[in-house]
Amino acid sequence: MTKNILLIDDEKYFNKNLATNLREEGYNVTSAFTGEEGLVYAKESPAEITIIDLKLPDMDGIELLKKIKKINPSTTSILITAHGYVQAAVSAMRHGAYDFIEKPFPTDKLKLVIKNALNTADLKKTVGVTTKLVSSQYGFDSLIGSSKPIQDVIELLKKLSQSDTKMVLITGDTGTGKGLATKVLHYNGLRAEKPLIEMNCAAIPENLLESELFGYEAGAFTDARKARSGILEDADKGTILLDEIGDMTLNLQAKLIKVIEERSFRRLGGKKDISVDVQIVAATNRDLKEEVKEGNFREDLYHRLNVISFEMPSLRSRKEDIVELTDHFIGYFNFELKKKVSIVPVEMRRTFQSYDWPGNIRELRSTIERAMILSDGNELNTKYIQIETNDEDIKIENRDSKMNLEISLEDASLDKIEETIIKECLELNNWNQTKTAKMLGINRQILRYRMKKMGLLN
Repeated sequence: MTKNILLIDDEKYFNKNLATNLREEGYNVTSAFTGEEGLVYAKESPAEITIIDLKLPDMDGIELLKKIKKINPSTTSILITAHGYVQAAVSAMRHGAYDFIEKPFPTDKLKLVIKNALNTADLKKTVGVTTKLVSSQYGFDSLIGSSKPIQDVIELLKKLSQSDTKMVLITGDTGTGKGLATKVLHYNGLRAEKPLIEMNCAAIPENLLESELFGYEAGAFTDARKARSGILEDADKGTILLDEIGDMTLNLQAKLIKVIEERSFRRLGGKKDISVDVQIVAATNRDLKEEVKEGNFREDLYHRLNVISFEMPSLRSRKEDIVELTDHFIGYFNFELKKKVSIVPVEMRRTFQSYDWPGNIRELRSTIERAMILSDGNELNTKYIQIETNDEDIKIENRDSKMNLEISLEDASLDKIEETIIKECLELNNWNQTKTAKMLGINRQILRYRMKKMGLLN
């Protein structure tokens, strides 16, 4: 597709000659000789590239650049300037100019700058589209639930995303969604188009953790044949999630303090400080106050981390969200696994509500995923639900060819046991009465009689 270039320069011979050269490269060039004329063309036919002379007869080039940016924010501006105005051109770059070229210059130099500018613009568009797609995946509504605990977290994240918070501490049990909360904060915040890099402090040995975090220079240690950047550099202008920070060693904690305080660090084997601008999110399932008391965590680091902090609520503290979460995961896995599950047995929902979910949302998700993979038809089969509960309510658990019933002693009547067994057999056979009767060793008429007595027939 032909790219449009708007060339604004009052030197007519230079302007026309340059325009001819650029047209030979396949660009569609519009020439303007004053600032006002350039503004008219900018409104009529927005250009991908705008080339502006810094000194125009009716307008300052920087002033013109600002006005054109308001008209067409997506245009990439390149300044051209005579000798002696370089400092002013550098100042213009702070106002959004892509680059500047000092007159006189070879046309090939400008062509190269234009080519690089267009490549950069295309890359920004790609990043922007990708960011929008990811942001839609990690919107505030990705934190499922209408209970007060999770709604309080959502409201806090909305406030934090509007400001450039440098340090956030997220606590909570394993599986509560600390990583998800970090993604929501990042992709809805001011750093959304910059990197988000996650590092699990508990999963990497100390020596590797340090090099992954800070990077290293060539020769810093054996096998360090060439320099390598760490995630602090790679995440510059973006966000770092330090997951399970409670497992970080005291030695590395001391080095992290400098990063937080000074926003600078040195690579392993390095001799100069490297400055970075990163948002640091620390997450842990440990009680850091207790870790400080026991000498396992530095108190000064704890206070620096604890500027903005919140706890992700456990699933047992918001059981009213279980129904919504269950339906959400069923919908998700229907899409992922090409299934058509739409029915969740009442017994299963009752069991979900009575269970404490020590693994929290992660456990609920895994439980549903397993059942979805193994279930046939449009119903989630209780046979494939593997959880245990000490609740006094009846709980049905199927394992291979066995059926285990847990019944409260206060309700251990034969009628109740019979009803439970019949219901479970019906569930296992997708309510096919012929198959259920065969499984129970009775004929279909007797089964229907008992189902009617129990209110199981429409």
